Amino acid sequence: MKALSLWPALLFGYPCKTATAPSVLGVFFIVSCATANERESIQLNNQLSACIAVNDMQTSIENGIPVLSFDAQIIKSIAECGCKSALGSYSVMAKMAEYQSYIIGGKVAFTKSEHKYWPLSAEQGLIDKRKLEIVLSCAQPD
Repeated sequence: MKALSLWPALLFGYPCKTATAPSVLGVFFIVSCATANERESIQLNNQLSACIAVNDMQTSIENGIPVLSFDAQIIKSIAECGCKSALGSYSVMAKMAEYQSYIIGGKVAFTKSEHKYWPLSAEQGLIDKRKLEIVLSCAQPD
């Protein structure tokens, strides 16, 4: 249980006090703390909100890579939001007091409503103890 209690602090940089002995109550506190920290640490700037709804955002670590998963619901074609194709773009920025630092991003397809998995960074150390902003927008033409 002690290793699990470090997870919120490692992923989001916020210490959480949890039980160190295995218990149902301890698991509840870990889950509650992790959920609260996720909401405080990740801000979504959805510039396509009139066309794409983002629901049920979750974070996890998959094979050592921090990942954002969510449900993308197509409201209408992103062409109706000014995009030149069905390709959108996402960028992950680390927000510091005086500046933002680009972490990772890329083109993403929005052709149907589905569950999405996007990397938040190439490695965990790049986003430790940082607030993140995820920008969802139209992809630039090639």
